[in-house]
Amino acid sequence: MRTIRRMTLAMLVLMLSTFTLAGPAFAQDSADVALDSPIRSLLLDPSEIRIDLDIDLFNNADQRRIVKFELLNIPEGWDIGIWNAFFDFRISELVVEPTETTPGQRPRMRIRLPETRPEPGDYSFTLVLADAQNSRIEYDRATFTIGVPEGKQEEPGTVKVSTDFPVLRGPANTDYEFEVVIKNETDEDHSFVLIGVAVDANNEPLPGGWEIGFTPSFGEQKLISTVAVRAAIDERVNVQVTPPLFVAPGEYTIAVVVVSDDETLAENIELTLEVTGRGEIQAGTQSGRLNMDATAGESATNKVRFSNFGTGDLTNVELNADAPPQWDVEFEIKTVETLPVNTQIDVGVTITPPDNAIPGDYEITLRGRSQNATDTVVLRVTVSQSTIWGWLGIVLVIAVLGALMGLFWRLGRR
Repeated sequence: MRTIRRMTLAMLVLMLSTFTLAGPAFAQDSADVALDSPIRSLLLDPSEIRIDLDIDLFNNADQRRIVKFELLNIPEGWDIGIWNAFFDFRISELVVEPTETTPGQRPRMRIRLPETRPEPGDYSFTLVLADAQNSRIEYDRATFTIGVPEGKQEEPGTVKVSTDFPVLRGPANTDYEFEVVIKNETDEDHSFVLIGVAVDANNEPLPGGWEIGFTPSFGEQKLISTVAVRAAIDERVNVQVTPPLFVAPGEYTIAVVVVSDDETLAENIELTLEVTGRGEIQAGTQSGRLNMDATAGESATNKVRFSNFGTGDLTNVELNADAPPQWDVEFEIKTVETLPVNTQIDVGVTITPPDNAIPGDYEITLRGRSQNATDTVVLRVTVSQSTIWGWLGIVLVIAVLGALMGLFWRLGRR
């Protein structure tokens, strides 16, 4: 009897365990999870080869459900899959928590056409949502129809060159920088050779002296001759232009040419440089000598020469000097109102050392300065004492000698 009771008890425990484990499976229902997608049918654009659709999942049960995705009747060659929201990885099974009004999960379905575009028409497939633990339970399904139109005849890709600021203006003795954008509108990566040249109205290269180089728009400021541009990407390049030092004022064209390594792609852009004149002062003396003599307390004169060797006229050139204390330096005019290009003017200057100046060499800086240019010349002035003191000394010596001789003569008579 004891053996029979023990066997009966063991069978009851086993039956209870079985019912307990099987309980959740029998508790699931096909209406627990619903699938919703706002778009079930669409027509692709003639150039489209991919479409992404949102899939909303609602868990109407009071417990989480594990669902699996099945795709039926996929058109031949098509790539269709369920992905996470950011398309990081494909999904085959998913846990859906209980929800009320908002989706418990929102995966996305990506649809790719084959490399060889299908014939125009409508193509359908079905997405089935089933229980991952019991394949006999199907929660929901949806059929999608994709309309494929005639494919767009694609034109060969090109390269484009553009700039936001095609015209720059300034003086000749200045460096200029344009920024150009090179856009590779092909489906392949390319390396482009960069060429820049200053041209005239007939598109002929201008005489030498123009320096044109290229640097990356960002990063190291090193000169480059080529730039690699990935497919459907644009790169920015700086065009560095240095005109000749004495280029005449006027409008100049900088032609920039971009050519692929295989010479299948080429494009050019014209940049405009408006060069304005700018005067340059050179200071010197009329004789070319940079030294002069002067006597303490007496005025000495010299001629200072100011020349304009720039490309534009100079106006309101102020003349001034730096001298030791108590020295007096006066120009015959204070300001040169106009100094045209390639002209010079000689201005008299009077320099007067103080009476007590110690004999020796002194430096006087003479300066011409306008709003945009300045230059100086340094004069070495050798100062000597006035000759009147020498004559006074001689007279004094003679007077002393005379007095002594008169004294000796008187004493001799006695």
